[in-house]
Amino acid sequence: MSSSNKIFDPEFLDKLPIGIIIIRRNRSEGNPIIYSNKKFNKDYKNVLGQHDKQITNLDFLHAFVDPEDLKKINDILNSDSPMPTISEWKFKLPLGEVTWVQIRVTQLDDEHNLIIIRNIGMLKKATAEKKATKEQYEALIEKAPNFMFIYKNGFIEYFNQAFIDKLGYTRKELEQRKDMPTFIVAPEYRKSVATFLLESRRELMKGKIAEELHNQYQSPDITNEIELISKDGTRIPVYAIIRKIYSEKNSIVQGVLIDLSEIKKLQETKFNFLTLSQHFLRTPIANLKGYLDLYKSKIQMLSDKKEKEKLEEKFFEVFERNVNRLVSVVNDLNDISLIRSGKLKCHLRGEDFIPILQQVIDELEYLLRRYRIDLIVDYPPMPFVVNLDRDRVSQALRNVFVNAIQFTGHGKVNISLSAQDNETLVLKVVDSGVGINPENLRDVGKPFMTFHSSSSGLGLGLYLTKEIIVDHNGTFEITSKGFHEGTSVIITLPLLVPLVSTLNSIEFLHGTEHSFLDDLIKTATSSENVSKRKEAIGQLGNYSGSNKDQILSTLEKCILYDKEKIIRDLSSKLYSQLVEKNT
Repeated sequence: MSSSNKIFDPEFLDKLPIGIIIIRRNRSEGNPIIYSNKKFNKDYKNVLGQHDKQITNLDFLHAFVDPEDLKKINDILNSDSPMPTISEWKFKLPLGEVTWVQIRVTQLDDEHNLIIIRNIGMLKKATAEKKATKEQYEALIEKAPNFMFIYKNGFIEYFNQAFIDKLGYTRKELEQRKDMPTFIVAPEYRKSVATFLLESRRELMKGKIAEELHNQYQSPDITNEIELISKDGTRIPVYAIIRKIYSEKNSIVQGVLIDLSEIKKLQETKFNFLTLSQHFLRTPIANLKGYLDLYKSKIQMLSDKKEKEKLEEKFFEVFERNVNRLVSVVNDLNDISLIRSGKLKCHLRGEDFIPILQQVIDELEYLLRRYRIDLIVDYPPMPFVVNLDRDRVSQALRNVFVNAIQFTGHGKVNISLSAQDNETLVLKVVDSGVGINPENLRDVGKPFMTFHSSSSGLGLGLYLTKEIIVDHNGTFEITSKGFHEGTSVIITLPLLVPLVSTLNSIEFLHGTEHSFLDDLIKTATSSENVSKRKEAIGQLGNYSGSNKDQILSTLEKCILYDKEKIIRDLSSKLYSQLVEKNT
């Protein structure tokens, strides 16, 4: 082919930075290559690894293209279409690597096609990495705990999942109101927010910003505190961090709204702590100071010895009561400190729960009379052996019972004890008192939280109770249907020893003491079943009949000779308990 008849200019094509070949469309000859430029030759030899081979036709594709793709590529290369076709294909390189190649086919005349081949492997990789990074970034934003939104040209263009989770609206409901961005804002803030959002749109329409700031400008962050309104009407305080972005055609407002609800609650808790502490420390101190001044002034005026003794007795009574009140407040605060630092330790030992329960009830007899409480106590006549710290559990029970009594007044308090699956102690305290509003239930058990004006404490009782019960591997639950609907408290603790069977309990109650005791000793010392031995030993340790020496002797044998460590340890605990009681 003479130079004048050439359909292309080789000198021009050699200067191009992309690989080019020209083929003759002739399948019978294998699509012979009549020209390849310098860029293609370089890439073919260096990148594709074909240093010594001369390219004569398109058969070289066989080494790099998947057999399933080869026919499709050949059809494209031999296309008679007058319009350019562009396609992308995966190529396998000689060293096992994989890259991507873009092929552009253009018809030069009836017999020839110009083919541009570009290695786009790096571009593909960069694009994939950019896409992955974008997806990760979007996923991170979507899962962020703070509200995030984009307001563009008068519409809410984007909002993350936090809007749905915290505001209670569905995504569809938010999208339907994307042209009303202030509908989630508390009424007193709507005017200022709407003015701010519209201001950026007006500035863009006036054409002032893009001309002066090279078509894009980001304003400094603007911060403020506002309140949002959730779907159910709950107010959510937020700290807004807003940035305006102006471009030639767009006005964008990006915002991050940080939920301040927990911070506000913490601030309120601190305020309550300071207020309540001041009140509960100041009142007994003021009482002491007042009575001390009164005592000093009157004691000098009294000459009668009996009157002096009567005044002293009255003073010491007031002094003791107020000092005890101060000690109680300080002890509660100290317990809070121990809990927060992880230093509150419970010294556990196996004990019958019922005597502890009864002792706390007896101690509160004066309170029951003062508030005219009809107390109903119901528990079966059998031991409930629990691994517990007697003082701490007594403290927890006292807190629950005092709350039930004080917030009931002239009503009923029911205390019942039962077992769940013979493995768990269940204590229920149900009162007919003032109850708790549903919205306050989630805050019950938090320190310094009080819900009634009649409360006489720092709001620490239930918090300490819950921590003590949890430290005993138990659970604490408080429920109420609402104001004036009463309150129910359920405490569970794991039993150290399963309860006595119903049959054995009946035999015990009907006086078959000796046969029952003999059966227990036989089971404790000779049963092949470890669980049965454990149950029998627990019942021996809490046996309230006679023959204490026989029981101690049996426990000694278990301590010395039983092959199971769990039996030896349980026997040792119960043995120490019995010896201590008998001495």
